[in-house]
Amino acid sequence: MKKLVYIATIASSMLLTTSCVDLTQEPQSFITEEEFIARMDVTALQQATSALYLDLWGGNYGFNCRLQRINVCADDITYRAAKANNPLANYYNLTPSVTGNDADFSGTWPLFYTVIHNANKYINKTVLPTDPSKAKQFEAVLGESYFLRGLSYFYLTRMYGDVPLILKAEDATTTMPRSAVADIYDQAIIPSLQRAVELLPATSRSGFSSTPSKWAAKACLADAYMTMAGWPLKRGQEYYSLAAEAAKDIIDNSGLHLTEEYAELWKEANKEQANEVMFALHHNAKLKTASNYGKSYYPSDFSPAGWSDYYANESFFLNYPDDARKEWNYMTEWNTKNGHVTYQESADKLPAISKYYDYDNGAAGKSAQSNGITCIYRYADVLLMYAEASTRATNSVNAQALDAIQKVQKRAGYADNQLTTTTDPVAFTTAVFNERGWELFAEMKRWFDLVRLEKVNEVRPETWNGSLFQRNNHYYFPVPYQQIDLAQWTNNPGY
Repeated sequence: MKKLVYIATIASSMLLTTSCVDLTQEPQSFITEEEFIARMDVTALQQATSALYLDLWGGNYGFNCRLQRINVCADDITYRAAKANNPLANYYNLTPSVTGNDADFSGTWPLFYTVIHNANKYINKTVLPTDPSKAKQFEAVLGESYFLRGLSYFYLTRMYGDVPLILKAEDATTTMPRSAVADIYDQAIIPSLQRAVELLPATSRSGFSSTPSKWAAKACLADAYMTMAGWPLKRGQEYYSLAAEAAKDIIDNSGLHLTEEYAELWKEANKEQANEVMFALHHNAKLKTASNYGKSYYPSDFSPAGWSDYYANESFFLNYPDDARKEWNYMTEWNTKNGHVTYQESADKLPAISKYYDYDNGAAGKSAQSNGITCIYRYADVLLMYAEASTRATNSVNAQALDAIQKVQKRAGYADNQLTTTTDPVAFTTAVFNERGWELFAEMKRWFDLVRLEKVNEVRPETWNGSLFQRNNHYYFPVPYQQIDLAQWTNNPGY
C-alpha cells in the first residue's frame, strides 16, 4: 500500500484502479472506474470534463496565485520589500528557494499532474459510440482533455524542465525517470495540442472562454512552437514558421477580433464576451472558485485594506507608453487612513496593479478572494505572436505583421505617428517584444517570454549577475523537494 501512496504522489491525485481491495469480489454490481467511464454518455462526459477546469484552478491559492508569484522574476511586477522575510524576494533576486518558495512548487506540480492524470483517463478509457455523428460529439468533448493535457505539460516543462512523461496510468511508477524537455514537447505537448485542434469545435462548448475552441488550442500550439524555437531547445526558424502558420490561421479564419476598448476586457460584466478572450479560468467567489485579485493587489496603506502581495515594477511603469492601457492597468494614487497619497508618497513608494480591480466584488479591498478571469489566451496575444514569429521565420516584415501590431497599438490609443512602421526585422521584433510586455502586463506571461528569448539578463541586469539562474545556466524552478525525496531524482542545478 505504501508503494501506491508514492505513485499517487508522483502522479498527483491519481485514482488508481488497483488497491488493497479485490475488485473482483462480490457484489458484482460494483463497477470499476474504467467500466464507469466506458459507460458514460456524452452529457456525463461533458460533466466529467468540466471538472478538469477545477483541477487547473487548483483552489484559492492555485494557478491564479502561484503563476503570478513566480512572475515576480520578470520585470513587469514586483513585491513588497518592507514585508519581513517576504519569500517573493527570492524571485525578485532570481534565486528561488527550494524550501522558502516550496508552496509555489508543491502547489503547481500536483495541480498540473492532476489535470494530466484525469485528462488521460478520459482520453484512454472513453469508448466512442459506433454511430459516427454521436462519436463526433464525444470527440469534441475529448478535445478538451487533449488541450488541457498539452497545456499542463507546456507549463510544467517551462517551469521545471525535465518532468515525468505520463500518457496513461500505467506509465506512473515510483522510480520513473524525468523525461527530457524535447521528449515532452515531441511526445506530449505538440501531439496533444494537434489532436485538440482536430477535435475541438470552432465555437467552444460553453460558447465563451471558460472552455477551449479549436482556435484556443491553435493559439497554445503557436505559443509552444515559438517556445521550441527559443530557449532551451533553440530549434529556430522552422518552428517560428510553424508558429506563424498557426497564428495566421486564427487571424484569417477564426472571426475573432479585439474588444473595442482595452478596459472593457477586465470588467466582471464582460467576462463571457467571446470575441477576444479565447481561453481563461473563470472565477466566482460565491461559488468557491475564486481568484486572488482582491486584497493582494492593493497597496499596504490602502484604505480600507490592502495586502500588497504585488506591486508594479516602477521602471517598467515609467517606460510604459502613456496610453489607454496604462491608465487602466495602474493605480498611482489612493486614499489611506491618513489622507490621499501619490504612489511616491505611499508607504512602499510603488505604483499598484489596478488591472483586475473591477473583479473585487464591487468593494475595493473587501476580501482576498475575488471574481473575474485568469486570461490564458486572447486574440491580442495571437496578433503579436504572428507579428514576431513571421518576422523571425523569414527575417523580413510583411504587411500582415505590421497590421497585426498596429491593431493592438490602435486599440491602445496610439496616434498615427506613434504606430510601428519599421520594416527592419531587428527593430520590428524589438517593438513587438515591448508591445507584448505592455499589452500582456501582469497576465503571468512576461517571465516565459523573457526566458524563451533569453532576455532576463537584459531587463534585470541589476540582479542577473550572481543569481542562481546565471550561476547554473538555466531558468528552471526546483522540482518540489518531496518529489525528489520520493523518486530519488537529482534536482535542477543549484537546488
